[in-house]
Amino acid sequence: MPFFDSGSANIKKQSEDTLIEVASLLNTVDNFIRIEGHTDNVPISRSSYPSNWELSTARAVNVVKLFIGKCNYPPNKLIAVGYGEFKPVADNSTPEGRTMNRRIDIIILSSKYNNLEEPLIK
Repeated sequence: MPFFDSGSANIKKQSEDTLIEVASLLNTVDNFIRIEGHTDNVPISRSSYPSNWELSTARAVNVVKLFIGKCNYPPNKLIAVGYGEFKPVADNSTPEGRTMNRRIDIIILSSKYNNLEEPLIK
């Protein structure tokens, strides 16, 4: 199920429901969560996203905002990262492959890395 349309950072409605379910499960752990945004390799031509870097980061940020706004996820436990088109999981030469690459990855960080994510000043 594709989370995003080509060139868009808006989460598709059916994907939003799935992400809300995932967030409720993740909310039971105390680990930091990194949301990684990805794109296909089609060059972006919208003024709001000058490159796939910005688009992929906007996708991650929109998922973070969903987790915070609709799932009461603690904002200090979320990290948004954008990888552009540089970590594909499928072949970008096919429509199906490009669809698979328009995604986010949700990474549960090991608690041994908590000290890297904690605020410098408390």
